[in-house]
Amino acid sequence: MIIAIITGKLCAFILHLFGKGATTLPGRLALRLKYNILTRLSKGARIICVTGTNGKTTTCALIEHALRQGNYSYFINRSGANMLSGVTTAFIMNSTVFGRCKKEFAILECDENSLPLILRYIDAEVIAVTNVFRDQLDRYGEISKTLSKIREGIGYSPSALVILNADDPITYSLKREIENRVVTFGLDLDVKSPGISDSRHCPVCSGELKYKSKTLSQLGKFYCGECSYHRITPDYEISSVSETGFILGGRLLSTSLGGIYNLYNFCAAAAVLGSLKIGSIDSLCSFSGAFGRMEKFTFGENTVLLLLVKNPVGLTGCIKYVCNIRGELDMAFALNDNDADGRDVSWIWDSDFTPIKNKCNRVYTIGTRSYDMALRLKYDGIKTHEIINGEEYKRLISLIKSGSSDFVVFSTYTAMMNMRHLFIDAFGGKEFWEQVD
Repeated sequence: MIIAIITGKLCAFILHLFGKGATTLPGRLALRLKYNILTRLSKGARIICVTGTNGKTTTCALIEHALRQGNYSYFINRSGANMLSGVTTAFIMNSTVFGRCKKEFAILECDENSLPLILRYIDAEVIAVTNVFRDQLDRYGEISKTLSKIREGIGYSPSALVILNADDPITYSLKREIENRVVTFGLDLDVKSPGISDSRHCPVCSGELKYKSKTLSQLGKFYCGECSYHRITPDYEISSVSETGFILGGRLLSTSLGGIYNLYNFCAAAAVLGSLKIGSIDSLCSFSGAFGRMEKFTFGENTVLLLLVKNPVGLTGCIKYVCNIRGELDMAFALNDNDADGRDVSWIWDSDFTPIKNKCNRVYTIGTRSYDMALRLKYDGIKTHEIINGEEYKRLISLIKSGSSDFVVFSTYTAMMNMRHLFIDAFGGKEFWEQVD
């Protein structure tokens, strides 16, 4: 055990010495030496797991922000290294060489497919499930497979409090199959979302789902026309949304995070804090953004906004957010098909780009599948001014610096990770392991 921990710590030290993030390799090496090392490292920690298709990183960062404001002792796998090796690395970095966790709370972003592997070795106090959408079909398969992995993971933590999105008929259906105590969150909001729904059928009887109101994809006040399955009133519900704020728990609150999807993230974090009676829900209002998710850089008088997109629902939400920004914008779409992105990029055809047609000043595509993205934009009547084939992000930075408009970058995961350190060099900022808020 001690040898595995020292090996992991030494690996992380060397990687940081060379300016690397040390997100997964230390954990991978430690797991080779001691496959069940997490059981020992996690003992005694109060563990909050957040899983689901979209919103994991931001929800974890919101919880982190509240715990920091409350001076709690915690750690988080901030980089988004959310599989078994990444979680193991986070524990190694926050444990003594004898395997004792040095922090009271562990905030863990957990990949849906990896959730059973992780929860097999740790005793989670809370498991929050943000939503279940179609994502990386070549890796995750259809929604039913993702749901079964989450259900399997929860099965390893029968005493954990499970927090579910009441607006998602897929996610909320877990309540029927688990014995855990359940707390719910959702939005009392109707935006008449025209986006493609990832699930149109009742998970209980396969009947057609109907809606009294809708927010995003299949999320909203759903009910089945053929059985009794329906959306319940959540324990934590955001309502009366306006430009000045929203109501949650009888209080007027606000957030600088844009987009309906971030209201869900805010509400999920509030449900975690409220259920555990830790931190302050009010403190969530001062949170300004998560690593790589709606992250802002500045160049002169202009802003560079980096948005992570990885599936149709997330991309649709980001497009809606950008449409509410004043004035025309320069834009770049960075599309990769590396393993962490998913090899199948056909999902870009399930999103509607026409809403930003009149917002575009100059548009660029970049990445390993930059030509695919340019073709997709062309079909929605959006002209690409330059196609940057491959990951030539220094060229993109040159284009940003030569422009006079604010710039928005829509980026898949590996493109974001590969360009972000270059953005820090060019525009300022901190690497994720150096960030505080």
